[in-house]
Amino acid sequence: MMLDDDFKFFEDRKKVIVLVHDGFEETEYIAPVDLLMRAGAEVFTLSMTGDMTLHGAHGIHIEADALWSDKTDASAFDCVFLPGGGPNSKSLRDDERVINALKAAAAKGKLIAAICAAPIALERAGLTAGRRVTSYPGCLEKESVCRYETLPVVKDGNIITGRGAGCAIDFGLALVEALFSEKEMRKIAQSTMFPHL
Repeated sequence: MMLDDDFKFFEDRKKVIVLVHDGFEETEYIAPVDLLMRAGAEVFTLSMTGDMTLHGAHGIHIEADALWSDKTDASAFDCVFLPGGGPNSKSLRDDERVINALKAAAAKGKLIAAICAAPIALERAGLTAGRRVTSYPGCLEKESVCRYETLPVVKDGNIITGRGAGCAIDFGLALVEALFSEKEMRKIAQSTMFPHL
């Protein structure tokens, strides 16, 4: 199943594309996707492996909405989201399709989001230089790469990064706020009993 051929978009809804390889961190995928969908976003998970079933790092598997195709235009979405997980993040970083998608979306000012180790793909795409970002420890701390921070979530312009699985809800809520509004973010936080808001 290819996204371009099989999905019809709602013109008035925010659209998020999630690019995933095997070895993704399940919490970092599920929590943000769930929160975005609660807010009303259309979220499309694209398998970058050529297989509709994606295998999580801890044995949880998900079904993608579609397979990546050469016709996929990531810049047509409001947000490109990369979940983390060591194997997934390295595969995303080394996948030229992902790097080109990130560059195309960034060129149009679209929201770029990555959590845990996945910001290494943003680095390879040239999107972290001089920007405030966070990541899983040990991924991006070099001063030449970015302005690194150890906060759970960091937003710098159109780039949002998260530190790891324990920050996945904070990260998801930051995406909701960026795509919708602070009011919608607080509504979602309160409805899920998120303790900090």
